[in-house]
Amino acid sequence: MPKQRIVKYPPKRGQLSKSKVERAVKEVLEARGVRTEPKRDTYKYHLKRGNEIIRSGITNNLDRREKEHQRKLGDDVHIQQVGNRTTREGAREWEKKQRRGTL
Repeated sequence: MPKQRIVKYPPKRGQLSKSKVERAVKEVLEARGVRTEPKRDTYKYHLKRGNEIIRSGITNNLDRREKEHQRKLGDDVHIQQVGNRTTREGAREWEKKQRRGTL
């Protein structure tokens, strides 16, 4: 059985990062027997110029990522979402397959 960590509440303001808070909440829920599902907060996308796919990638904010690409490559590129939102791990697997050309 894993060693139990003691989480002190409430933490001082600004003391814990968002990821540490999420991890602490997950630990408390798991200790109480509540199942937690991974977040589906990651988008898969194709970056296109016209109908040509220039790049495939993943992001958690499509608008912000499109603007970043447009700053580097010009206003004639756009993002097309591929599928539904997914977990970060699932999106990374998809991205690896895209790079290998297996999809």
